[in-house]
Parts: sequence; C-alpha cells; structure tokens
Amino acid sequence: MAMTREQLRSRLSAIEPEEGIYDQIGPDEIPLLEELLHDNEPWVASRAVFALSTVSDARAVAILLRSSSDPRPEVRVALAASLPNLNPEDANGILSILLDDSALGVRKFAIQSVSKVHNPAVRLKLQTLETTDPEPAIRDFAKSKLRELR
Repeated sequence: MAMTREQLRSRLSAIEPEEGIYDQIGPDEIPLLEELLHDNEPWVASRAVFALSTVSDARAVAILLRSSSDPRPEVRVALAASLPNLNPEDANGILSILLDDSALGVRKFAIQSVSKVHNPAVRLKLQTLETTDPEPAIRDFAKSKLRELR
C-alpha cells in the first residue's frame, strides 16, 4: 500500500535517519517523491533524491536525470552521492552531466561515485577533470580515482 505524502515526508524528515529509512519506499511512492523534490527545504528534496535512487524503476531514473539540473547544489550533491544505488547503465548519463557541474561539491561526489562498471565515456570525463578542472583538489581527486579504477 502506498504511503501518503505526509507519511513519506515524515519518514524522510527524521533528524537522525535510521537505517532502513528508505525501506518500504517503492514504485507507488514515485509521484510523491517527485513532489518532494520540489520542496522548499533542500534537505527534504535531497532525501527524496536518495529515496528515488533506491527505487528500481525507469520513472525514478527519469526524475533523477531531470534533477541533475536542479538549481540547488544540495540536491545535485545528493544525486551525485546516490548514484551508486543505480544500475551503471542508468547512472552513466547522469554521471556525465554531474562531472561537468559548476559546483565543486557536485563534481567531488560524482567522482566518488564512479566505479569500474561505468562506461568509457565516464572515465574519459575523469581524465579531462584530471587535467583541466579549475580546482586543484578536484584534479587530484580525479587522478586518485583513475588510479583506483586501473
């Protein structure tokens, strides 16, 4: 049975979330999670992103892809950090976008989310970051990640 908007918001609003916070959130909650993505509180939207990343459904992936252009960096950071929850095929396109993000934190978490199972285009983006990113810390992080992936 699907949760109500209030039940879902209450669950995601826990100050100190417990393990299992995203348990029992499934495809039925996708429309509500999409609504919560537009919440005025960036932390609620960020938790909605994480919840969507745990739902194995093409609709959730499409919403996550759209959230890669959310104007709030907190939401894009949450998206970058949640990408390991997705199938690599679903994460590849989002990673490619977030690795080019203007916010340093987004790029950092996107780099962290890259693994050996992602496509060569993602690795190529890492190589580009390693040499051209304006932030030395991001260049170093990309270099370190590339070593890890070898």
